[in-house]
Amino acid sequence: MKHIRIKKGLLLTAGSILLIAFLFINEYPDTIIGIPSPQYEAVRRFYWWLIVFGCGFLGLLGAALWISRKIYWWLFPAALVILGLFYMLVLTPFSTPDEAAHFVSAYRLSSQLMGKQAVADETFLAHAKEEERERVGRGANVLVRSGDDAPGLYTSVGQVSYNLVLTQMFSLDDSQGVTVRYEAPVNTTPVVYLPQAFGISLARILHLGYIPLVYLGRLFNLLAFAGMAALAVRIMPFKKELLMAVSCLPMTLHLAASLSYDAAFIGLSMLFLAWCFYLAYEKKEVTVKDTVILALLLILLEPGKIVYLPVAGICLLIPASKFKTKKRYWLSVICVMAAVVLAVFFVNRIVLSVWASSTESYVGWSEAAGYTLQDVLHQPYDIFLVYYETLVTQFDYYLVTMLGGFLGNLDPNLTVPPFCLAILWYVLFVSVIRREGEEALITGGQKLWILLLVFLSACLVLASMLLGWTPRNLTYITGVQGRYFIPLLPLVLLTVFDRHLVISLDLRKSAWYLECFVSIYALIRICSTACLRN
Repeated sequence: MKHIRIKKGLLLTAGSILLIAFLFINEYPDTIIGIPSPQYEAVRRFYWWLIVFGCGFLGLLGAALWISRKIYWWLFPAALVILGLFYMLVLTPFSTPDEAAHFVSAYRLSSQLMGKQAVADETFLAHAKEEERERVGRGANVLVRSGDDAPGLYTSVGQVSYNLVLTQMFSLDDSQGVTVRYEAPVNTTPVVYLPQAFGISLARILHLGYIPLVYLGRLFNLLAFAGMAALAVRIMPFKKELLMAVSCLPMTLHLAASLSYDAAFIGLSMLFLAWCFYLAYEKKEVTVKDTVILALLLILLEPGKIVYLPVAGICLLIPASKFKTKKRYWLSVICVMAAVVLAVFFVNRIVLSVWASSTESYVGWSEAAGYTLQDVLHQPYDIFLVYYETLVTQFDYYLVTMLGGFLGNLDPNLTVPPFCLAILWYVLFVSVIRREGEEALITGGQKLWILLLVFLSACLVLASMLLGWTPRNLTYITGVQGRYFIPLLPLVLLTVFDRHLVISLDLRKSAWYLECFVSIYALIRICSTACLRN
C-alpha cells in the first residue's frame, strides 16, 4: 500500500510538471514576441527562468514528500519562503493594496530605530521645495533618501516594472539629501512594521539602492510571517495541516511577500488560535506564564485590528479546571480582558472618539456623504438592509478574493483561475476533515460559540468600511476585500472537524502539493500576462 501511495504521488508530481511544460514552455516562443528586445531582454529571460525554477521547485517538493522516508519539520517553512520569493518577484513592489502606504510607515519606523529624523518638521519645510510642501500639506510627512522617491514602481505590474526590478536589483544608493514621499503613513501599532523596518534599515546601512531596499523590507516581512506560521503549526494540538493550508493560500502568500501589515495580523491570529487550542485541549495545567503569553498575543493583535476583537473570546474555551483554583481562573480572565481593552483604547482612542462623536461623515474618494455611528444606532433597520444587500451582492467576491482572486492591486487580469480556486477549496476541506483514528475534541456548543465570534468579527469588518469608506448613495458596503477574512477562516473551517464526518484516506500530502502547484501555475500564468503589458 505504501509503495502504491509513493507511486501515485510521483505520478502527480510528474503530471503537474508536464502540464506546466505543455502550457507554457510550448507557448514560450509565441509569448516573448510581445516583449521588445533588446530593451526588455531581462524580462524575456525572467519569464523563462520562472518556468524552469517553478517546475524545479515542484519536482523537489514532490521528491521530499514521497521519496524521503521522513517528512522533516522544516519543509513547511522552507516551502513557504520559496513560494513567497516567487510571489515577491512576479508581483512587483507596490502592486499589493496599500503597499506604498505600508512602505512609508515601515520607513518611518526604520528612521526611528536608526536614530535619524523620521518626519518633516519646520526646519525641513523652511528649505523644502514647493512639491514637498504640497505633499506635507496633504498629510505625507515621511522623510526618505532622495533616491527612494524614484518613479518606476507602479500599482500595475508590467514590462516597465519588471525591467526596473531586474536591472536594478543590486544597485547602490548615490542620492544626496532627503525628501518627502508622496504617501501618508498608516498610524497603528508599530510592532506590525518591525520586520519591514529591519529590512529597510539593513539596506540603508549597506547603502543599497531603492529597489534592493524595498525588496529587503519585503523579504524580512516574509521571513517573519514564515516564522510565525511555522511556530503556530508546531503549537497547534490538532489539524496542523489546516494552518499550513491557510498559510499557503495565494492571497496569504501575496500579502506575506509584500510590505503589508496584513501578514503580521494573519500570523499573529494563527499564533493566538494555536496557543488557545493548545491550552484548551493539550496542556494539563495553565500557568501564569501561559496566561501572560496569551495576553501578549492579544495585545499585539487587537489594537491594530479591533475588528477581530470578538475572536479574543476563544480564550473562554480554556476550561477553568485547568487552573489551580477558580480564583486564579477569574483573575486571569479579568487581567487579560483589561490588558486588551487598555491596549485597544490607547492605540485607537482618537479614531474611536471621532466615530463616537461624529454626526456627519464625508467619503473623499466619492465626494459624497457617508455613514456615521449615529446612523447605526438610530436607523438599525436601514443598516440591516445595507448589510443584507452586501451579503447578497458581494459574498462570492469575498470568497474569491480571500483565496487568490484579483491579485496585484485587485487586478482582474492577475488572478488565480477558477479551476485553481476549486482546488484550493478541496485542499482546505481535506486539511480539516477528520481522518480515521483522530479524535474530534471540539464539542457542538463550542462550535456554536466559535461561529458566533466569527459572525461578530465579520460584522465589525463590514462596519469599519461602512463608516470609513461607503457613501450613502450605495446600497451595499464597499471597500471590503476577502483578505480581511483570512484570520477568521481557520476558525470557520474547524467547525467542520466533526466525529460524524470522516474519511479513511490520508490525502494531506497530495492536497498540500496541489496547493503549492496552484501557486506556481498561477504565477507563471500571471507573469505571461503581465510581461506583455507596458
